[in-house]
Amino acid sequence: MTAKALLVVHGIGEQHRGATTEKLLRGLTAAFGEGRLEVSRNPEGQVVSVALGDVGVRFYEVYWADLLSREVNRGAMSWSTLPTLVWQPMLCRRSGLLPRTEYSAALVAGWLAALLPASLLAFPLSQGARFFAQILDRDRMKRIEAAARKLPFWERSLALADATAHGDTKVEEAIEGTVADIPNYMKSIARGEGPGLKVIALFHAAMRGAREDGCDEIHVLAHSLGTVVSYQALTGLGRHEAEPPYAPKRLYTIGSPLEKIGFFWPWTIRRVAPSAHPAFCWTNFYHAMDAVSGRLKRFQAWAPHHDVRLKGGGGVIRSHVVYERSPQFLGTLTEELFGVRAVPPKPTMARRLQDRALTAAENLGAPFAFLASLGVGLGLIGAVLLGGPLLVVRLFRGLGGAHWADRVGNGFAAFLLIGMLVALVRELRQCYRDARDEVARAVRSR
Repeated sequence: MTAKALLVVHGIGEQHRGATTEKLLRGLTAAFGEGRLEVSRNPEGQVVSVALGDVGVRFYEVYWADLLSREVNRGAMSWSTLPTLVWQPMLCRRSGLLPRTEYSAALVAGWLAALLPASLLAFPLSQGARFFAQILDRDRMKRIEAAARKLPFWERSLALADATAHGDTKVEEAIEGTVADIPNYMKSIARGEGPGLKVIALFHAAMRGAREDGCDEIHVLAHSLGTVVSYQALTGLGRHEAEPPYAPKRLYTIGSPLEKIGFFWPWTIRRVAPSAHPAFCWTNFYHAMDAVSGRLKRFQAWAPHHDVRLKGGGGVIRSHVVYERSPQFLGTLTEELFGVRAVPPKPTMARRLQDRALTAAENLGAPFAFLASLGVGLGLIGAVLLGGPLLVVRLFRGLGGAHWADRVGNGFAAFLLIGMLVALVRELRQCYRDARDEVARAVRSR
C-alpha cells in the first residue's frame, strides 16, 4: 500500500485542533461519495488518515492557533499598526531589501500615496464598529448593567462610561482573535524571536514525523497565514543546519497573502527553493473576490508554480474559505493524492440560487457595513470636536456674554482642531520612525 503524508497548516483565527482536517474530510467525502473513503481516527476523534484502494494518506496537522491566541495577541495591533506598516515598502526599497528590478519607484510611491490616507481611517472605522457592536450585543450590555446595578449613582455612571469607552466588544474579539495573528506573527519572524518561531518549529516537527513514519510522498496543504508559515519553513527558516533539505512533492496554497507579505516584509521572504524534490510542483489557489489572496507574480524564479483561480462559492467573506467545496481545488488534490480526479456533484438549482443570494448579500452588505461604521466613527469624532465649543457657547450666553460667545466658541473649536492635527502629525512621525527602525534592524540582520 502506498503511504503518503499530507501536512495541513491552518490559517488565522481561533481555530480548534482537528477542525481544519474535518473540513478537508468533508470536501473529500463530497468528492468521492459517502462510504468510499476509509477513515481512521485517534482516541480523541480526530482524523489521522484516509485510504482509497491501495493509497493511504496520513494527516499531520500543524496546529498553532494556541500559540497566537487572543491573550497572546493583546497589544499586537493598534490603530497605528497600519500607518506604520505602509512606510515599510518605501524604506525597504531605499535600503535594497525590496528588489528595484521588481518594484519600481512609481509603484511603491503610488501604493504609499493610496494606503497612507486609507490607513488613517482605521481609527474612526473601529470606533464606528464598536458603536454598532455595543448596540447590537444585548448580552454584553446586560452583563455590564448587572455588574453596575448595585453601585452608587456616580460610581455606576463612571463604570458604564468606562465600559462604553474601553470595554471589549465583538470588534476587539475579532481583531485580537483573528486579524492580529498577522502582525504578531510577522513581527516575531522579523525580529527572530517569539511565537512566530514556535509556529515554524511545529511545522518542522510535523515534517520530521512524516519522514520518520516512512511516507513515500509528502504533500503540504496550507491556508491563509499558514501559507506564509509553510513557505518560510520550507525555505529553511528555523530548520536545524544538520537537517537535510525537505523534499515535499507538492505544495498547495489557498488564499495566500505571500505576495503582500513580500511587499511589506520583504526581508522575511527567503529566495530559496522550498523543495529538493526533482518533480516538485506548487499550485496556488486564489479567488478573485478574496482581498487577502492573489496570484504569486514574483515567486516563479525560485519556486516553479502555477496559479489557479477558483470560481464561484462566495463573495468578499466566504471566498477566503471556499476550498473544501471548490471543484478546482478538490479535483487537483484528489488526483495528486489518490490518482483519481474527483469533484463534488453539481449542486441543485436551489442550492446554486441560495449560493448566489448569499454572495450578493456579502458583496452588498460588507461595503455597506464598512461605510456605515466609517460614517458613525467620523461622526463621533466630529461630535467631540463640536461638542466642547457648543458647551462653551451656551455657558457664555448663560452668563450674559452673548456677544463673546460665538467668538470664544469658534476659537475653542479651532484650538481643538489644531491640537488634533498636531497630535496626528506627531503620531505619523512616530509611525515613520518605528518603520524606519524596523527596516534598519532588518538591514543589520542581513
